Amino acid sequence: MKAKVTLVNPPYPKGAPQSLFIPLGLGYLAAVLEENQYDVNVIDCQIFKPSPQQLETQLSKTNADIVGVTTSTLTYWPAVEVVKTAKKVLPEALTVLGGPHVTALPEQTLNEAPEVDVVVRGEGERTLLELADLLSKGKREELRKVEGITFRKNGKVYHTKDRAFIEDLDSLPHPAYKYFPLEKYRIAGKNYLPIITSRGCPFQCTFCLASKMCGTSFRTRSPTKVLDELEWLRDEHNADVFAFYDDTFTIDKKRVNTICDEMKARKFDLPWDCRTRVDQVNKEILTKLKNANCKLIHFGVESGSQKMLDAVKKRTTVEQNAWAIQLAKQVGISVAISVVVGYPGETPQMLQETFQFIRRTKPDFVYVCQAIPYPGTEMLELLRQLGWEVSSDWNKFDEQSPVFKNPLLSPQQIDEERGKFYDEFLSPTYFIRKAFKRDFYSQIMAKTALNHLLWRMKIPKLVSAARRL
Repeated sequence: MKAKVTLVNPPYPKGAPQSLFIPLGLGYLAAVLEENQYDVNVIDCQIFKPSPQQLETQLSKTNADIVGVTTSTLTYWPAVEVVKTAKKVLPEALTVLGGPHVTALPEQTLNEAPEVDVVVRGEGERTLLELADLLSKGKREELRKVEGITFRKNGKVYHTKDRAFIEDLDSLPHPAYKYFPLEKYRIAGKNYLPIITSRGCPFQCTFCLASKMCGTSFRTRSPTKVLDELEWLRDEHNADVFAFYDDTFTIDKKRVNTICDEMKARKFDLPWDCRTRVDQVNKEILTKLKNANCKLIHFGVESGSQKMLDAVKKRTTVEQNAWAIQLAKQVGISVAISVVVGYPGETPQMLQETFQFIRRTKPDFVYVCQAIPYPGTEMLELLRQLGWEVSSDWNKFDEQSPVFKNPLLSPQQIDEERGKFYDEFLSPTYFIRKAFKRDFYSQIMAKTALNHLLWRMKIPKLVSAARRL
């Protein structure tokens, strides 16, 4: 008899910033299981926020043989609580955790969370399918045959061989969006859906876990398959806008050119955005993106200080950052950038260089992120070598809260300077300018600015009302 599988998207910890993103990873897991005739259930705790009693009831009704929970560092403890609940109501079920946090800390996870039976390391589609096949055949005792897992048996922890990454991404089915309440994920009244067309990142920034999860080899889906999925998102799931979630969309420029040409050939004209690096664009490719209706491009700029760019091993320059922002704007694509503040070695002067860089280059939107030493990153090893105290409270790893003591730049200084910057950047003039533009991305930016302005005025009820719009 085929095993029943329940997948769970855990809630955020209380008090953490809650940014809702469709759990694409779970969508792929569900789709692969479905493709192989498995009975699948999905519980999305971030949307429905079930109480512990409600979660017990939901899990019990599934009568699952496997309960799989995805987790980041921020959602690790909530995920463990989900597993505890699963073990309480389904004691015979195999409980599985996957995601970047447990991939980096598989043995620690099993030691501190005895309710977890198996940790899936790295990409999970093939691994979870093999686990389901084992249980279906009544061979649970043969876990050692499954590559890419860490598990406990008779009080001992075992690590199986690392699983090779999936080379043929075209072999994966479309993610099973039918399990998610897409209407609850709407933004500014639009159905904003993601697509991933590549995996693997050859760049090794010291604060990033991308290569730990998906490797350093850049693997891609064919342009034909990409357009097939885009049409599926539009026709089957009523997408209004979509986002390429690839870490670096434009590495293979020939492929991107073909994708853009296919969009034109198939008359696919929905607006979209993508993420890439400043050293992976030029005027030709940006013009191609613009002509295919790309409305926004995200650059991981990280800093306006060359010393900080070198410290995080970004392999870019301040001049490249400025050039890429200006070139994208000249072509007619809006630009959002992210910067990392508080990285070890950063001084107040370097922090100001970053804010001055933003003022000079005038991107359309900015994410100012606290440097976070995620488990498995080179940054965490650096902090250990320096002997700096790092928090073990994973609930604070939200990219807004300081989690280590930096003697050169205190958390108070960072909060104060970041607050001053946002007060200046998200100004009434910015709000008005964006609000008068009717495109999707400008409306999101206007809403963010309005929320900030209302917060500054200390009107929490109005902030709550604005967020519901």
